[in-house]
Amino acid sequence: MISLLKRCPTDTVAVMDADSPPGLAFTRSLGRGGIGVHVYSPRRLPVTRLSRYCTRFSHCPDPEDSEAFLPWLQNETSRGRYSLVAPTSDLMAFYMAEFPEVFPAAQRRAMPGKEQVLNMLFKDRFDATCRAHDVAVPYTRFPLSVEEAMADADNYPYPVILKPKSHVGVGLARGIVVHDAAELRREYKAYPTKPQQAVIMQRFPELKWPMIQQYVPDALKSLFSISGLLDGDGEVVAVAGSRKTLQWPPTLGVGVIFEGWDEPAAMAEGLRFVRGALGRGIFELEFIFDRRSGRYVAIDLNPRAHGHITFDIARHNDLPMLWYGLATGAPLPKLPPGSGQVRWIHAIPYHVGHWVGMAAGPNRGERLHSYVTHLKGRTVDIIHDRGDPLPSLAHAAYMLRHPGGLVRPFWNEKIS
Repeated sequence: MISLLKRCPTDTVAVMDADSPPGLAFTRSLGRGGIGVHVYSPRRLPVTRLSRYCTRFSHCPDPEDSEAFLPWLQNETSRGRYSLVAPTSDLMAFYMAEFPEVFPAAQRRAMPGKEQVLNMLFKDRFDATCRAHDVAVPYTRFPLSVEEAMADADNYPYPVILKPKSHVGVGLARGIVVHDAAELRREYKAYPTKPQQAVIMQRFPELKWPMIQQYVPDALKSLFSISGLLDGDGEVVAVAGSRKTLQWPPTLGVGVIFEGWDEPAAMAEGLRFVRGALGRGIFELEFIFDRRSGRYVAIDLNPRAHGHITFDIARHNDLPMLWYGLATGAPLPKLPPGSGQVRWIHAIPYHVGHWVGMAAGPNRGERLHSYVTHLKGRTVDIIHDRGDPLPSLAHAAYMLRHPGGLVRPFWNEKIS
């Protein structure tokens, strides 16, 4: 693909999320394409620093500390340390939209506009955007106080999820499920905020209050996503469909297994929404098929690289390189829908979950047979890459530092 994209030998892309899977995926993809990658982290030895494709490493303030990080970033930009910054997290996408003056000018060619980004990152705005585009959403409320949350608590369609309106400003809390008004009263409270995030919380104080959303029945059996890239005119350059079949923790968690999925009508409807709501750049639309209504309900639209982006790359949609081409003004190829007989796994919770399931029972023989069967065939991992093995060691050490936290969710819920 690199032969189709304009490349300048002096171009360097900065990766600020050096411990995240999207940050590592960007580093590997761009590095293989001959693009320099400058990795930054407040930690001495982040996962991505160990990649053979890390051209240069530097320390930086913690991106969660907006008071220190944003002035530092502006200084690095003015000194020409890099040409672009990879959009590898909600926080980086937020900074690009809300503080564009601290990023390179070329960045804006590959990112949606400010309002579009905020409409995706803040769930109250996302809910309104979905409704404006005639896209179904789960029952959702956005209280701004405990009193407001409890005012109609007896009428909520329990169980409901309490989760952040955005990961911007409040961290990576996944949310909890509550089953009645009494439990809601015990659990509904403002998220603690850090003084370092004062810049964000002063602008958007509503983010400290959890949203309330209905937990769609059988959600884990019906989780889908559409990911890809739109060019500067909003045309689809690359797209692929995925189905999440396992997550960790099992009720509300990150993906452990993704498989290819293609339902033309649903994908066409999803792309219609993405084009209208986002406009350009990398995207991942997440939705649930609600069997009660027979409709897909949207729950998220990420305006940045997503956690299973290596699945897209393995299916011939190299989104980091396409993003780089969009940012540098290169003509982009129009790719067929991502395909290939490959499954995506998050290996450590994948293996731990199956071992716990076999230990806990019942049906140990069936579980063992399923485990062995799923190990066959081609897979792509969230982190592991035979051609770049060192990051796997750091990632495994990080994941296994608290083994009880890995085992406990699966043991409690006895994965199926």
